[in-house]
Amino acid sequence: MKLKIFALILSLMMIFGSLSIIFAQTSPPSLQPGPEPPAQAPQPQTSSGKKPIVFSANTVQGIIAKGKENTILMGSVHITTGSMIITADRIDLSGEDYVNVVCFGNVTVQDTEKGFSLVAEKLNYNRDTEIGLAQRKVFVNDTKNNTIIDAEWLRFDQKQSIFEAAIAVKVRKEDMSISSEYALYNRDTEEIWLHGGAIAVTEDGVLKGDVISSSSDWSKLKISGEVSGTITPKETATSQ
Repeated sequence: MKLKIFALILSLMMIFGSLSIIFAQTSPPSLQPGPEPPAQAPQPQTSSGKKPIVFSANTVQGIIAKGKENTILMGSVHITTGSMIITADRIDLSGEDYVNVVCFGNVTVQDTEKGFSLVAEKLNYNRDTEIGLAQRKVFVNDTKNNTIIDAEWLRFDQKQSIFEAAIAVKVRKEDMSISSEYALYNRDTEEIWLHGGAIAVTEDGVLKGDVISSSSDWSKLKISGEVSGTITPKETATSQ
């Protein structure tokens, strides 16, 4: 009897042992934790950085919804954006944050910080790029360099300090006047390049060429192309 009981216990132990081996083989492998993802740096808060616009006008009409801004200012319009003060008969503001400024009639621009003023009949100005395009009877006074520009078309880049002028261009500085059909002028270096029937009038005479250029010292003009000129002798004082 004892022998049968011992045999039964032994059989049960063998069965449970086999089941343990089966379960151990069929159970899913334990998952090893993967490497933690790198910590994300906090993203900086973006900002448009655009300068506010302060304005006054006789009448105002338009839409001020975000992303659909379109405002028309009419009658003795006066706006300030950054260091620029603009006046006109009419100014249209459009684009996100009023980035586009279009001015009509008796346009004036004054920027004492950057040292120039402008008069024209029409002006397109982008507040993001700080690039302006003036048209019709354009007059620029570069007070920083004592230089005046007249033209029918003028593009100015405030960030690069570059002026481009075209059509009936006349540039005046001190006792010199240069006219041409196109001019490129760097306000920072005072270098200038004029092309297309360029004529320089100085106290010493008249010089003509296809291209007239100069570095910051305008007394040393470079003339190329078909060059011609007239030299005016200086009068000498006669002894009494």
